Amino acid sequence: MMIGLFVSAGLSSSGYIAAIIIAPLVAEDMLGSPKWSGLPFAMGVIGMAFGATNLSNFMVLHGRRAGLLLGYGVVMAAAAIAALATSVGAFWLFTLGMFAIGVGHSANRLTRYAAADLYSPTKRASAISWIIWAGTIGSVLGPALLEPMRNLAARIGIVDSAGPFFVTIAGAASAALVLRAMMPRLPAHTATLDASDAPSTRKSVIEILALPNVQIALVALAISQGVMVLLMTMTPVYIRTASNNFGAIGLVIAAHAFGMYALSPLTGYLADRLGRIPIILSGVALLIISTYLAANAEGLETTRLTVALFILGLGWNFGFVAGSALLTDSVQDSDRIRLQGLADSLVWTTAAGAGLSSGVLLATWNFSVLSLVGTVFSFLPILIIGRHRLFSAT
Repeated sequence: MMIGLFVSAGLSSSGYIAAIIIAPLVAEDMLGSPKWSGLPFAMGVIGMAFGATNLSNFMVLHGRRAGLLLGYGVVMAAAAIAALATSVGAFWLFTLGMFAIGVGHSANRLTRYAAADLYSPTKRASAISWIIWAGTIGSVLGPALLEPMRNLAARIGIVDSAGPFFVTIAGAASAALVLRAMMPRLPAHTATLDASDAPSTRKSVIEILALPNVQIALVALAISQGVMVLLMTMTPVYIRTASNNFGAIGLVIAAHAFGMYALSPLTGYLADRLGRIPIILSGVALLIISTYLAANAEGLETTRLTVALFILGLGWNFGFVAGSALLTDSVQDSDRIRLQGLADSLVWTTAAGAGLSSGVLLATWNFSVLSLVGTVFSFLPILIIGRHRLFSAT
């Protein structure tokens, strides 16, 4: 089962990465300004927040497999809508398509929890990290296929910027085929099948959110995702404004995606051996370094931006792997699926706000200010961890 989850996560991520790279560029072309070019991306992330809760609830009733397949089916239909909207220049239809892509792609993100269910607490971070590592496939295939798919779209007579959505369709379709072939049909999430978890033992949402480790995990996940999205969303626009070089855009975003995914097995190993909190704090340090480097990089400085975005991706990886493991460890099985859906909804809502704000910050001020805003927010997990550590020591 783990192999099927791994392969499907990698294939689906390639299509999603292609979509999010092209989305702000398509939006800017439609609107004639970068100010609201982050809106379709933001709506895609809001879609993931919506999808995380609803797909989780669906999985409780119908199983992980059915929920993942449903998600990838939504992605295929939504990517076709986005490609059509791009071809006819319909901004609001394009935004709707991106929202629906996000709804479906929440299945990809929930896959990490399906993997965690298969292992003991001492191996959960490693299981999560391998699913995230599968995104390395997407970090290579997604950017690499941008130019070929643009050329294909032009040859068949549609707007070339619609081409990357062919990758999105193919990635979701292949992920669904792999899951159908390699993941057994289970009636429900494993947590719902444990008879020892009677409803009377379940905590309320308020009780769950009051737990210190839950608060630390939620903040680590939300800030890691939010800061990463803040910079990543507008970096293609920043580079294109300076050089109109799609090759440079692909290189920088590929390095960023590589940082997000490629070292995940090491991150999971360290989180299992050294603990979740030290890895979260290491991720915070990387976010601060990356945002500082980006704040001092010109749009033509491809090397500096490549390094900054790689470190940004690595910082996200540390926070996301360790935060996901800490979240899963913090509650009993009967509460876990509710908390996972709630956590991902919070994470993607935060990321949506970051994606939308990024265009406004770039248009109103500049890329340096945008990056420094990310630096400020990166300190928040330190404050939350310090608060709980000081409180527990008194």
